Amino acid sequence: SGTGKDLDAQAIGYSRYLAFDEGALRFVETFTSQFHALNVSALSHGVVESELFGHRRGAFTGALEDRQGWLEVCGPDGTLFLDEIGDLNTELQVKFLRVLQTRAFQRIGETKPRMFLGKLVAATHRDLDQGLQDGWFREDLYYRLCADRISTPTLHERIAADPNELTLMVAVLSERIAGAEYGPALAKEVLHWIEHELGVAYAW
Repeated sequence: SGTGKDLDAQAIGYSRYLAFDEGALRFVETFTSQFHALNVSALSHGVVESELFGHRRGAFTGALEDRQGWLEVCGPDGTLFLDEIGDLNTELQVKFLRVLQTRAFQRIGETKPRMFLGKLVAATHRDLDQGLQDGWFREDLYYRLCADRISTPTLHERIAADPNELTLMVAVLSERIAGAEYGPALAKEVLHWIEHELGVAYAW
């Protein structure tokens, strides 16, 4: 948690080809328009399923109209980012595995197949290797997801690799909070407090 997983996912999602309209002298869309993020842990399992797959009107109580899910909204050049995928329940893991295998899915309450054509990026703070051993994360889904794997270092690891990282971070935040005039004095005070109250071995 707090390592910048969402920023890494955005960087991956924004690094893509954009068509250029020579007549209008502009790109046909913005870099951000096809990046869609869903935090699995922030929603109930039923809501996550509806957000991902969409639903048909009347499929469940409260489904007052047809709704596209993020799998459908995400176009061929788009990226779907699932944050905290380790919190996906077993039933949804099975359904999502099928999407990765076939690229096809159905809205809740429908049988019509629809295609997911975009790119998928998933992140978690949980130890999925341990999840495989304990049985709360499916092995087949794990290996489907892990075509490429990026590990974001914790703040503690970043500071251990380069002590100037803490100084830089405190300086940037101090200037953002107190302004250019008072930022340096605030940064000096904060660094002094960290050194004396937390120590260099603090785990962050």
